[in-house]
Amino acid sequence: MSKDTFKVATHAAPACGPSGARNVAFKSAAIEVIRKGGDKFVILGDQTDSGVSGDIFTGFHQNYSQGMVVRMIAEGSAEAKSALSARETLGADWKNAVAKGAPTTCS
Repeated sequence: MSKDTFKVATHAAPACGPSGARNVAFKSAAIEVIRKGGDKFVILGDQTDSGVSGDIFTGFHQNYSQGMVVRMIAEGSAEAKSALSARETLGADWKNAVAKGAPTTCS
């Protein structure tokens, strides 16, 4: 998208529900911000989608996807005061979260 803006698209298990899918995307965004060398970010937009998939042999189940457009904010800029911190979003164990990479489930 641009040097400071990117999109995160995730899918979550049926048990996660729409809020779980959003949390997976949010954590994925925070991890990507850190990997790109930043800490502060804002969500410019997000979109949740759900649908039913499956067939008569495997059964049907609800699935959830979440997309977010993320813009990194430079430290010291006027916007940094109101931006989110990727490290705070991930918590005290943020280094381990970044090392593991984007979460694949809402657990």
